[in-house]
Amino acid sequence: MSTHVRKNITLPRSLDERLRTAARKRGTTQSGLIVQLVETGLAAEASQVDRLLSFVGVIQGPPDLSVTIDETVYGG
Repeated sequence: MSTHVRKNITLPRSLDERLRTAARKRGTTQSGLIVQLVETGLAAEASQVDRLLSFVGVIQGPPDLSVTIDETVYGG
């Protein structure tokens, strides 16, 4: 059983040229570079979510803060 899944993607021509150049400079395949870049992007995205989740419950305010945000922030 294969450990890889084939995907078909469409890239703008300019991005395809950048991908080809980058893969050649790194001495890897375009597919390998795409995998590396997707892994890096997903890890960065997960890290951002983790940072945001660290703020959950930090802000103190009334229970209806989402409704009264203007009054709470601007004192209106």
